[in-house]
Amino acid sequence: MRSQREAMPDRLRAVALLGIVVVNAPLLGIVGSAGLSPESLAGPLNTTAAFLMIALAQGKFYLLFSFLFGYSASFILKDNTRANRSRFSRRLLVLAAIGLVHAVFFFIGDILISYAILGFGLLALSRRSDRALKIWIVVTVTLSILVITATVSLVALIPEPSPGLTYLDTALATGSFLEAAGARLESLPTVVIYVLLTQGGMAFAAFLLGLLASRQRFLADPQSRATQWRRMMILGLSIGLPLQLVAAWLQVWSISAGSIYYEAGLAGLILGFSTAPLLATGYVGLLGWIICRRPAFLQALSPAGRASLTVYIGESVLLSLLFCGYGLGFYGEWGAFPVMLAAFGSWAVLVLLARLWLKRFPRGPLEEVVARLTRRAS
Repeated sequence: MRSQREAMPDRLRAVALLGIVVVNAPLLGIVGSAGLSPESLAGPLNTTAAFLMIALAQGKFYLLFSFLFGYSASFILKDNTRANRSRFSRRLLVLAAIGLVHAVFFFIGDILISYAILGFGLLALSRRSDRALKIWIVVTVTLSILVITATVSLVALIPEPSPGLTYLDTALATGSFLEAAGARLESLPTVVIYVLLTQGGMAFAAFLLGLLASRQRFLADPQSRATQWRRMMILGLSIGLPLQLVAAWLQVWSISAGSIYYEAGLAGLILGFSTAPLLATGYVGLLGWIICRRPAFLQALSPAGRASLTVYIGESVLLSLLFCGYGLGFYGEWGAFPVMLAAFGSWAVLVLLARLWLKRFPRGPLEEVVARLTRRAS
């Protein structure tokens, strides 16, 4: 049993939360059914912001978050007793319920619903050997690339967006709180299926990798893994970063030309999602390498990592109130650059609030809800 909470996972979660909100922000503030639009890329600042978001963040940080989800699962499944497996199942159901509320009332691109679905797969494989998990990871990644290619190719064949997704943009821009919620609910099945097909496989592989890493206490003592951090950093940044830059250029060019699903954008999406794990690996290696040399690096962000569920939901609440018609009403009016700034701002505010909250309470607000509903004893 682990005697104290590992420090590095919380720091990585806080960084992942920043990357996630940067990617989510265009869906919250520009075009709810697609993210970026040609108009949002007008001018060099907007184009550069969109390019950097796609190259450096899109598809990478949800993988890091997924890896940490699998890593933390071992805290409950550490001995795989019937009671702990039951508690983990309850936790997944609670996350699904929170995710449904989040998706309907604040952000349709919620990942918690997908995490809950995939989490039962993680539970089913949690007793498998290290070798079996490695095989599952390789097979899952390979199949994911094929599924991603097929999914975005099929979506590209659809000449017009579905009426439900078109109505979603209108409801977010001008509708009341309940009208926007109704539009999200109507579009939710389509979005969940798309997310599972394009991101679910890679996320599940990251779950399994996190579980495998946890068995080896991979993040428990960063200073002891200097060589591994360096290798991960070099591999991820030297190969993953160039590929992501190419993918981002193809996507930005395609969006500017009128649609992400033109041939260049299609190639960019497939390349971007398929090779995102490489750059995500580079990020973990880079952060581990820095922490190895400067143990206090990112320590100030730890409270946000401890309250990651609250921060994740909070980011959507703040941005939906900023952009939607029932809030300040800036939906569809800003370019990519100011939307990115708003994303950074929401993350910074919630990092600060998490620090203040955890000075008085042992857990974040939503973390306390989950703990009570799953009867976590601590």
